[in-house]
Order: sequence, then C-alpha cells, then structure tokens
Amino acid sequence: MYKNCLFPLLACSLPVVAAPYVGIEMGYAIPHHDMKMVSDGSVISPDSNDLFLGFYSGYQFDKTWALELGYQQNQYTGTDKTRTHATLDSDRFYLAPVYSISLTNDRDWNIKFKAGVSYAQYEFTGQNARFSQSRTSSDLGVIAAAGIEYRLMPELGVGLNYSYQSDSFASASALSLFTQYYF
Repeated sequence: MYKNCLFPLLACSLPVVAAPYVGIEMGYAIPHHDMKMVSDGSVISPDSNDLFLGFYSGYQFDKTWALELGYQQNQYTGTDKTRTHATLDSDRFYLAPVYSISLTNDRDWNIKFKAGVSYAQYEFTGQNARFSQSRTSSDLGVIAAAGIEYRLMPELGVGLNYSYQSDSFASASALSLFTQYYF
C-alpha cells in the first residue's frame, strides 16, 4: 500500500531535477555525396560549403543525460561558366541522447557528446538552358556530435559543436556555434 503512495511523489519530483531547453545553431557544413549533372561535357556537382541554421529542443534528465530533437536545413549549389546550375536542398531531423561531462566543479564548462538517428529529405535539381533534371530522396541515417559549452548563466549556455551526419544518399560534416536556453 505504501509503495503505491510513493509513485506520485516520484513523478512530481522529477521536474525539480530535470529541465527542458531550446537552442539555435549556426554553422558551416561540408557535403559529401555523388550527385552531379553532366551537360555539354562539363560535370557540375552541388559541392559548395554552406552556412546553415538549425533549431533544437531537449529535455535534460539530470546533470549528465538529456534527450534532444533537432532540425537543420542546408542548401548546396554548384555552377559553371556555361550557366549550368545544380542545387541540393536537404531538410534534416534528428533524435539523439546527449551525454555531458563537467570540466569544472561549478559546471561552467561542459563537454557534450550525442549520437542518434536522423531522417533527411533531399531534393536535387540540375538545369541549364536546354534541359533540367531532378531527384528526391528520404533516408534514415545516423548523426554523431561532440562539442563544448560554457554556461554564461544557469539558464543560458553558448558553445562550439562538430557534427557528422550520414545516410545512404549523402553525408555532411558541420562546425557550428550554438546557444541554448534552459527553462
């Protein structure tokens, strides 16, 4: 009988030690794929390095573990002197557990690691004056990241993050700056 009374107390006390958070990141991505358009003997591939913007939200269970859901949008382009243009757009969602290690006892500096699953939607478009081609794909993949965070205040952190995402269609390496707010 007394064990049943303890369950509501445990459920009510969990939000005291846990905290939801939201974040935004901006970074530089380098794509790795084999998409190309061949026109008049020239080969165009959307391999430009791109600035991207990402959003994420998470729930920190304790000082070391959190679960995070995020979104990133990238656009890679390629052109040549014959006005052939190729574009690869990607929308990426991910779900990953996050593990944090404190570098100091007061938790101002943290190293974070995350590894999880990703879902990406790709749209490749190539065109010139005479014809165009396109291809779409949706793929499941993996994502891994490592970064460092500095807490400016208990509610606000900033940091630097390196991530790698891969699936059967494409992969990308990214270096980003982020800020996140803890509720």
